[in-house]
Amino acid sequence: MAKEEHAFLHHQEKGDSFSGTYYVEAVFVKQTQHGKDYLDLTLRDRSGSRYVKYWGVLEGLQKGDFVFVAANVEEYRGNPSIVAKNIEQMDAPSDLSDYIPVYDDSDKQAERFDAIRDALKEAETEAEDPTAGMIVDEVYGNSRFFEKFVVAPGSVRPHYGRQGGLLANTVRVADACLGSAEFYDLVPQERVILLSSALLHRIGAIDAFEFQDCVPVETKRGLLVGLNNLTMTRVSAALKRVVAALTKEKKSVDQDIVLRMLHAVSSYDGLSVMPMTKEALLLHSVWRMDRDMVDAVEFIQNDMNEGEEFTAYDPVLRRRYFTG
Repeated sequence: MAKEEHAFLHHQEKGDSFSGTYYVEAVFVKQTQHGKDYLDLTLRDRSGSRYVKYWGVLEGLQKGDFVFVAANVEEYRGNPSIVAKNIEQMDAPSDLSDYIPVYDDSDKQAERFDAIRDALKEAETEAEDPTAGMIVDEVYGNSRFFEKFVVAPGSVRPHYGRQGGLLANTVRVADACLGSAEFYDLVPQERVILLSSALLHRIGAIDAFEFQDCVPVETKRGLLVGLNNLTMTRVSAALKRVVAALTKEKKSVDQDIVLRMLHAVSSYDGLSVMPMTKEALLLHSVWRMDRDMVDAVEFIQNDMNEGEEFTAYDPVLRRRYFTG
């Protein structure tokens, strides 16, 4: 069978015919009303995952395999539906760059990250205290950490489960905090604590998540220790290095600023500690807004109620969504 150039799944629209080699994220053997077996697949490449039907079977096919697929994008109840004409099992490609999902605008996110760091510096000047900013600089000034940070997945979920996902998640939350600080009249010291906390609140994700083959998974450390504990470990280590450096200069950190920053970082999700300062509450609210919107968007995109005005029930946010 002649192999054509790889076509990315999420670039295909109704009426397209395409082919390529894809990672099998899930595979189920189902039966038609007439008792004929067929495959219900979830295939993945760098552009994301798509559902694919194949009106036949491929013996031994399982999650983690790679398959060459020739398919058409047909219309089913007004929505695009990928139907495979041919499927052939393949060896794993030596180069997985076409399969590891990448956040689309990572360059733009990196530029915005630098702008947020500049805004933090300005707030530090107004607050006349560099304590919180020194901790941020200690974390992100480590080149090995930063190299991992800009490509790390921020989740195992599709939206941030991509190279650059942690960067995008951090920038989105910190950027929203930066804008919200003006609306709620935070004083310079509170803005410094808020921005520092927003930049640090999920840095443990570089230890908690990784790519296995081309799928984001939770690491052993993530499962056993937890993302938030991994974050606090990194923040605490950076704080110790800052204290040691200042001690050599016969200076000290502002304990109140440090305590408030640690509180905001540890209470951002409101699970183990409830936010009890303005900056902590604002970080928590922004994080929760982003989490809920990402959950809703992912649920709507993956909804199986094709052609219906309302989606299926979302058990996470406890509602159905109207899609028209």
